[in-house]
Amino acid sequence: MTGSTSGEQADASVWDGVDIAEMLGGRRGIIDASIPGVLLVIVNAFAPLGWAIVAACISAAVLAVVRLARGEPLRQAVMGLGGIAAAAALAAFSGQAKRYFLPGILLNAAYAAVAFGSIAVRRPLLGYVTSLIDRGYAHWREEPGLRRAAMWATALWGLVFMLRGAVQGYLYVHNKVHWLAPVRLGMGLPLTVIALAGTLLLLEGRRLDPAVEEGASA
Repeated sequence: MTGSTSGEQADASVWDGVDIAEMLGGRRGIIDASIPGVLLVIVNAFAPLGWAIVAACISAAVLAVVRLARGEPLRQAVMGLGGIAAAAALAAFSGQAKRYFLPGILLNAAYAAVAFGSIAVRRPLLGYVTSLIDRGYAHWREEPGLRRAAMWATALWGLVFMLRGAVQGYLYVHNKVHWLAPVRLGMGLPLTVIALAGTLLLLEGRRLDPAVEEGASA
């Protein structure tokens, strides 16, 4: 009974010790990261690109200060501001507002390539990520059910990254600059939530499967 209780407690605490929202910067963090891009496109429609870039950078700095004042992690604020500044610098150097969105498009394409590449070599990335988050998944490579679940979860994230890169890349190539910011925002948090939910269903469903439990206890 004691062993069973301990196992149930371990299962209940699978994700309790990990704040996924905090890892992603929280819901506000994802939305805040999109605000400078939206502002850049809006301002650039009525003013020179230089003013639009300044407005985007100022908004990013203000948002970072607000997050810091609220006691939110300094790491996320600095990384977010640094990424926005780099994207804005690229737009300023090229003289094109759409270049602001290029780093994000390339990153999504790279993430998709890594995800699908890890599946191709039968080393699904989500298996390693999950085992780092929760040691209860450390045996995923030895358990066929968990290994398949990790591959499907990795494919799900790869699909999300590929979809983001493909749609935003299409808009970028066809100069649909006014759509880039709202599409980036719309494909941010909603798709992330779907991917997280799918990952939890896939991995938890396999680990709580009686056959998996028996195999692990044996």
